[in-house]
This record gives sequence, structure tokens and C-alpha cells, in this order.
Amino acid sequence: MSWLLMRHPKVLLQEATCYGASEVPIDTAHLHQCAQALAEQLPTQCLVITSQRQRTQAVAQTLQRLRPDLPAWQVDARLNEMDFGQWEMTPWRLIPEDAVEAWSDDFAHHRFGGQECVADVLARVHAAWAEYDKQQQHTPQPILWITHAGVINTLQYLRNAPMGTWPNARQWPSNSIAFGGIISINALAPKNPDVNHHF
Repeated sequence: MSWLLMRHPKVLLQEATCYGASEVPIDTAHLHQCAQALAEQLPTQCLVITSQRQRTQAVAQTLQRLRPDLPAWQVDARLNEMDFGQWEMTPWRLIPEDAVEAWSDDFAHHRFGGQECVADVLARVHAAWAEYDKQQQHTPQPILWITHAGVINTLQYLRNAPMGTWPNARQWPSNSIAFGGIISINALAPKNPDVNHHF
């Protein structure tokens, strides 16, 4: 059964900015382009799940108008991007290098910005993954997550997690998905049983 992951549409920020939990404006034209592309390819009965952020819910809202045959979309906070705490909405150029280095040195557990760490995101995304995977086993249906680059990278890491280790900055997926990008994953069942023990 197909499982689609989509990153939200383009955001309208003047420069490279650290944002995760913040609400940021999105490109309206790109929003409609993304929703139209989904409307043309999603199969009937596809379950649409979004994060709590408006930049993901806006896609689902627009999609629902284009495809009223789809089940009502749902919101799941576990699909939220990482909360960067005090660094939210700070241009990356203004964040002290030692703050970024501290995160890189303890990538999994350092709370960059004082709120979440990568381990927190891994735990909640893993829990959502397991729940929806189990649900698919009982009631097979296509699933679309409209989410964030960090969550998609988290899923990519979980599918290939090294045995018995936490991720370091070098192990983390480096190919960030483009705004509005969609990838397909055929099987989400954890391949590494040790990952469960971490969380």
C-alpha cells in the first residue's frame, strides 16, 4: 500500500531563517499548485494527515475543495517540525556558531534552542509511524502525510537506522526535500528492532 510524504509549500521569508514551531507565511500560488498536483494523483480513499502548522493544513484544506471524495483530513501533532525554542524565527546568520556546534557535537540529545532535541522528534515520529503502519495492516488504504523536511528526514533515518546507535550529524539525511516535494515509501515497518528500544 502506498505511503506518500509531502513537504509543505514554499515559505515567504526574506532570508534563511530558523523556523519549526512558528507559523510562517506561504506562497499562495505554490500552495494551489501543490494541491492541484495532489488532486490529480491521489487515489480514492487516501487518508490525509497533516501537522498542526497552518502551512501543512492549508494544503489539506485546498485539496479537500478539489477532491471532496477524499476522507476528511486529520491533524497529528507528531508530524510537527522540530521546535527550535529561542532560535525560532532567527536568521541563521545571527545564531552564534558555538550554539550550532554544540548541537552538531551532541546531535541526538542537545536541545538546540532549549526545547526539543532530535531524540524527541525521533520518538514521536516513530510512534506515529508505528501506529499508522499497524492501522494499514488492519485497514489497507493509501496514506499521505503533509509535513516538514525534518519529519521526512526523520523517517528516512528510521528506515535505515544503524544498529544500536543514536544518529550523529554525519549520519542524518543530507538531501533535503524541496518545498512541495513528494516521495513515496512502500513499506514503513521498522527494519531495525533496536530502534524501538531507544524510544
